[in-house]
Amino acid sequence: MSCQFATSLHSPEHIAVAEQLGCCRAWLHDTPAQSPDVWAMLALAAQRTHRIGLAPGVLVPTLRHPMVNASGAATLAALAPGRVALAFGTGFNGMRALGAPSATRSYLSARSGLA
Repeated sequence: MSCQFATSLHSPEHIAVAEQLGCCRAWLHDTPAQSPDVWAMLALAAQRTHRIGLAPGVLVPTLRHPMVNASGAATLAALAPGRVALAFGTGFNGMRALGAPSATRSYLSARSGLA
């Protein structure tokens, strides 16, 4: 069973409780216009937990340069080996909060180098 939380300064404690309750993975929303940095909160959660999987759900490629997400993912993987998952989306909600359109498939393909 997984759980998902809106990212907040309390997310690390919420994830620790989720681990105690037997959840296998915790996802935090990637909404930087509305909440603290997802990577920072997941890093704090990694320090407070031992077993639960950790993941941003979902990363929005148009909000950060791909290298920034790669660095965040690598840092989290070093703090929580074997417990990290990644998911990417178009960022409909995150981009809408900024007054911008969500990413298109062609944009995502070009940004990933898969075009």
